[in-house]
Amino acid sequence: MIKLLEKRPDGICLYEMENDQLRVLVTSYGVTLIEIDMKDENQKKTNVILGYETIDDYMAKSGTYFGALVGRVCNRLANGEYTLNGKHYHAAVNNGPNSLHGGLEGFSYKNFDSKIEGDKLIFTYVSKDGEEGYPGTLTLHCTLELVDNTLRISYDAKSDADTLLNLTQHTYFNLNGMEEDAGDHLMKISAIRHGLVDPDGLCMGKFREVEGTPLDFRDFAPVKQGFDQSDWNVKNANGIDHHFVLETGSPALILTDPKSGRTLEVETTLPGVQVYSANYVENHPGRDGKTYNQHWGVAVEPQMLPDSIHNQEHPDVILKKDEPFHEEILYRFYMK
Repeated sequence: MIKLLEKRPDGICLYEMENDQLRVLVTSYGVTLIEIDMKDENQKKTNVILGYETIDDYMAKSGTYFGALVGRVCNRLANGEYTLNGKHYHAAVNNGPNSLHGGLEGFSYKNFDSKIEGDKLIFTYVSKDGEEGYPGTLTLHCTLELVDNTLRISYDAKSDADTLLNLTQHTYFNLNGMEEDAGDHLMKISAIRHGLVDPDGLCMGKFREVEGTPLDFRDFAPVKQGFDQSDWNVKNANGIDHHFVLETGSPALILTDPKSGRTLEVETTLPGVQVYSANYVENHPGRDGKTYNQHWGVAVEPQMLPDSIHNQEHPDVILKKDEPFHEEILYRFYMK
């Protein structure tokens, strides 16, 4: 069941999606997931994502991107500059020397049109030519659907000119219900390589095998393994903030809390996943009177290779004029 809980005077809507296993609160502002409540064996529902108390808190632009849809180009774009079809473009620099998550007014800070269509919740935004330094008028539809224990997120887009597009959902998970940080969560990632980052967090276009590093999550290992700053690339990121190149096989990533047994599986059509261990979250007032600090959540962000316009011979991030774009992210929750 999907219900409109509130429509504010500024047009921002708050929705509730609920079935026997999950309850999701989502707002049209940035298609932001505010809360995901999952049931345990005693039928008690517990929120398992980081979020703020009010929509106004999200609008304050804290830089955490809690639960938000991120674009046009997620992750970091080197120096906020790129060349497309022989023309040089500038995007806003908002993270050290680089452009981050779509710039100053990326999709995370836009109010999407929204509607309930059967058992689906559809959000639409038209990004005008030149917005945040990206060419082409882009029409984006984001569809949310709750099926049993799974939240499916689908992105469909088309541009009237060649442009760049790399979308993700920036949701931080804490499966212990924010009773403590997520360092003791166990994580498994279907990846044998990860991208190397420079001291500003920018993906360098170079990779290394995870074997023998703190970022080896080919089998279940505590998330806090990735906080080991004796490793130079973990030190560069101040923890985990790396792109993992997904191999064949599913799911892409599994996160589980050994104490509660709550487990998340992530599947995606996208070729990689950025994992961020909330390295710079400090003293953030969150929902239900909780205060979030470093490593209080694990952001799981399926996406294309960061800064691929500079790092790939044929960049995945280029969306050709009138070419349909479709990608999906699935979050599946269950008790282990």
